[in-house]
This record gives sequence, structure tokens and C-alpha cells, in this order.
Amino acid sequence: MYKFQNLKPIEGDASFRKFFRNKIKNKSSIVVFAKKEKFKNLVVYDAINKILNKNKILAPQLYNENYSKNSIEIQDFGNKTIFNELNNKRKNKFIYFKK
Repeated sequence: MYKFQNLKPIEGDASFRKFFRNKIKNKSSIVVFAKKEKFKNLVVYDAINKILNKNKILAPQLYNENYSKNSIEIQDFGNKTIFNELNNKRKNKFIYFKK
């Protein structure tokens, strides 16, 4: 079982999932809760991430799962998004597409 300390809600996607940043000391992770459609919103979500990672596409790794309590804990990439990077007029956008 993993510990939840200082859970802070963060914006998620348009699904039934709820995302929280879990901070323990100077490390953080994302805790995802899904009461509805648990299989699709947690199990399939993790399976897709594993496929992406296997094919060298960056996606959050699973740290812990507790499907009976409707939650998973995944890697935290922080607040930096590709959308924000592409909107930065001073950055060369071709670098991101090339990667």
C-alpha cells in the first residue's frame, strides 16, 4: 500500500478519472482515482501507457495499483506540457517533432 500525503487536485482529462499530485518529501507522483468504468479508466489506461513506453514513446509509468480501491499511482512529469513548449515563440518547434 502506498501513502498519500498532501494530495493536491490537478486538472485531468474529460474522463471520469480524478488526478492528484502526491508529495512525499521532495518526490512526487500522480494518484489517479476512477470510481466509474474502473477497467477502462485504470486498467486500460495503464496498459496503453505500457505499450507506449515499450515503443519508446514517453508515457507515465505505473508505480502502484490498488484496483479494489479504484486507484493507481503513476509517474509525475511535472507541469511542463508539449502544448506550452510549442507555444513558446523563442523555441525551435522542429526539435520536438524530430524527437
